[in-house]
Amino acid sequence: MIDYFALLDQPQAPWLDPAELKDAYHKKTLQVHPDAQTNRSDEKDPSFASLNEAYQILQDPKRRLHHLLSLHGCAPSSADQTIPTQLHDLFPAVGAVTQRANLLLEKIRATSNALGRSLLKPEILDVQSQTKEVRAKIQNLSDTALAQLHQINPAWAKNPADQAADLSNLYFAFAYLTRWSSQLDEIAFQLSLH
Repeated sequence: MIDYFALLDQPQAPWLDPAELKDAYHKKTLQVHPDAQTNRSDEKDPSFASLNEAYQILQDPKRRLHHLLSLHGCAPSSADQTIPTQLHDLFPAVGAVTQRANLLLEKIRATSNALGRSLLKPEILDVQSQTKEVRAKIQNLSDTALAQLHQINPAWAKNPADQAADLSNLYFAFAYLTRWSSQLDEIAFQLSLH
């Protein structure tokens, strides 16, 4: 397994400084970019594609945690996946707004004239507002999870094994939060078309 942390000269840690990660990525890619190469082929140099893949994984907290835990032999299993406790209250809210939006979108598609669509406008605005509220809750939970990653860093450096369960929980939290964010972004987009 490729160690993407080593590839970008980053510590194997749950939280990475985004600016430092980006700087390291840019420095490395400038060295190996195909346009910058002058007939040299060093087998030890990583490829531009592998550096890009490393950056994509390390900048995403969910993917970074999965990679980190995999490197330490304790990758989270989808069989163990349950909704983390801190997300229990949000799950029904996401389901309700998704169901309401899907029903509304069906109504909109079934309405063939402009007058009928204009009569649906107040409901569209209400669902958009509800979607925005739930999206804000998701963002707050994501910010909290990122702060937890930052707090776990020192303990991880001392004893990674003791932090694996907490990191697995955060991994699943990020998995749900990113999935729900994408789902609500799509709903917001679909409603904005009407």
